[in-house]
Amino acid sequence: MRHPHKWEELLPEEFFAEIERSPIVYWCAGTVEDHGLHVALGTDWIAMYPVCLGAAERTGGIVFPIVPFAPAYGRGLSREELRSGKFELFPPSLWVSGELCRQIYIELMESMADLGFKVCMALGGHGPAIRILRQMCEEMNGNIRGMLFYGGSGWDLIREDLDRITAEHPEWHGHGGMIETSLVMGCRPDWVDLSRATRVVDAPFASQLKDWPKQGMGKNLEHIKDANEEMGKRLIKIMVDRAVEKVNELCEKAGVKRAQ
Repeated sequence: MRHPHKWEELLPEEFFAEIERSPIVYWCAGTVEDHGLHVALGTDWIAMYPVCLGAAERTGGIVFPIVPFAPAYGRGLSREELRSGKFELFPPSLWVSGELCRQIYIELMESMADLGFKVCMALGGHGPAIRILRQMCEEMNGNIRGMLFYGGSGWDLIREDLDRITAEHPEWHGHGGMIETSLVMGCRPDWVDLSRATRVVDAPFASQLKDWPKQGMGKNLEHIKDANEEMGKRLIKIMVDRAVEKVNELCEKAGVKRAQ
């Protein structure tokens, strides 16, 4: 059965009817990236997409397909840096430049605004993508061609909850760690094999998690095995609740009146 809020599954008349009923658009971005041996490469965005869908089911609106493009490293490497050979890129991760990602994100939302959407929620599931969206939101004051938008991440929406959890259990946090792995399990448990978590140190290829033991973070690898579907589902639910609150705030600010 076709989903009533997935952009790619709608017929043209259905699309126009939904945007008339609720001119809200959701989308998320990430990349395919190494997170260790225990989780699939789509870890960065797999939890953000269900957040978009869950929110759209409550507010109305349309969810754009996953945008699988994001830059490498915290600041987002340039095209020249990506090709320089000076940076470890951890294959089979795949990256595009920070400047291209920014341009893609901007043009995507410009086109959404031109289609008639009045409110947009853009969620990054990967650190550098999140930073680009935050910067865009700040620089543009959350307004692109008359469309109000939130640019950030589901992680931002539950920052207080994460801070509390991390304060109590600092060993759970980190790239591919217990919390992130639980999020994946919350929506795609078949993407996780916890028995492989600590074996990454012996993998015959580079992995970002191999540095953990060198940094005195060996316990983190052990604690990955404590990841669980229940925690993932609970965090995703909180993200959906906060996303709905944020979108409703933007709708009120934009003067959007939705048909019932």
